[in-house]
Amino acid sequence: MQTPRGGTKRKDRDFDRDHDAGQETNINVVVRCRGRNDREVRENSGVVVTTDGIKGNKVELSMGPNALSNKTYQFDKVFSPAADQNIVYDEVVAPILDEVCIYGRRSQVHDANVK
Repeated sequence: MQTPRGGTKRKDRDFDRDHDAGQETNINVVVRCRGRNDREVRENSGVVVTTDGIKGNKVELSMGPNALSNKTYQFDKVFSPAADQNIVYDEVVAPILDEVCIYGRRSQVHDANVK
């Protein structure tokens, strides 16, 4: 994004530099949307957050009846209120634990070989 002086904004410049380095990132952004609570149901409040299925990657925010358009955001993974704890664990936590355990075993084997 160009600034009034013709340069680029700092965060855009830093992102381009990091992105061009070809480094892989291990960060994933995961969102779990909650359903309406008892009070919200009792008060008949509208649903303002929708997702593209139980497991998807988009969240749409309803900005109200007078808004020109809704807002849509994309993430690495999005879980709807219908996704239970087991689905989130299996999709997000278990792969991380598997990777950590494999790395830990490799380190133990390497340490044993060095001794």
